[in-house]
Amino acid sequence: MMKLGFMTFATPDWDLRKVLTAAIRYGYDSVEPRAEADHQHGVELDTTKKQRKEVKAAFADLGVDLCCIATSRTYSMADAGERANSVELTKRYVDLAADCGAPCIRVFGGPTPEGADYAEVKKYVAEALRECAEYARGSGVWVCMETHDSYCNAHDLVDVIRMADTPQAAINWDIMHPCTAGMTIAEAFAAVKPYVRHCHAHDGTWRQDGGGWDLAPMGTGGIDHKEAMRLLASVGYEGCISGEWIAWQPAEEMLPREAAVLREYREAAYSL
Repeated sequence: MMKLGFMTFATPDWDLRKVLTAAIRYGYDSVEPRAEADHQHGVELDTTKKQRKEVKAAFADLGVDLCCIATSRTYSMADAGERANSVELTKRYVDLAADCGAPCIRVFGGPTPEGADYAEVKKYVAEALRECAEYARGSGVWVCMETHDSYCNAHDLVDVIRMADTPQAAINWDIMHPCTAGMTIAEAFAAVKPYVRHCHAHDGTWRQDGGGWDLAPMGTGGIDHKEAMRLLASVGYEGCISGEWIAWQPAEEMLPREAAVLREYREAAYSL
């Protein structure tokens, strides 16, 4: 059965123990630490070996899964040196995830540089992803690229995954972003289905001025997560649906409300 979790953007100022006890209190199975964002959970590249063991033990002791470590890594920059640096940092995040017991890390393709040929950028993004995923072989960690930035259209992301052509390269399906690119939930799922290992959830409404999306309580916006979870359940998905609620509402108000809706959707997904 798929797990329910949340990213620490909901709780940036809480230490790990407070985050984990909140997950238990509000009925979540998993927590996703967001690295590179000055959160207070203590799961970062400079976390010592001893501290990494303590992180892994804290999750195990409280019975909460560490579903993913969300990074800021991208690979679309025009400068080859910058890309190489991002690849090396990604490898360090693979090590961090393996040490702490996370099955995957989240990465981005990134925005296409101004004036660059998108097809060429796709190729070197895929090369970077391949190098990172090959490094992850044998570690138990999936390198999951998100439907985001220039890869909101799930078909474009699948192109990159196929060019990377390595088993440890996978997809983090941010369920909202392909919808912003004009795809239906069913279309996006059909594309990501063979590769999805992690998912992000956040509902939203389209601004009347056409200026983008605003976050909304789960089930009140335009993103049909109930359908997405039904489709995931239909193929035996056992990864996490992780709520990514960034600088939005107080955690004590938001987390229990969003968990209740996600649990309702999960129950419906498995009752068919």
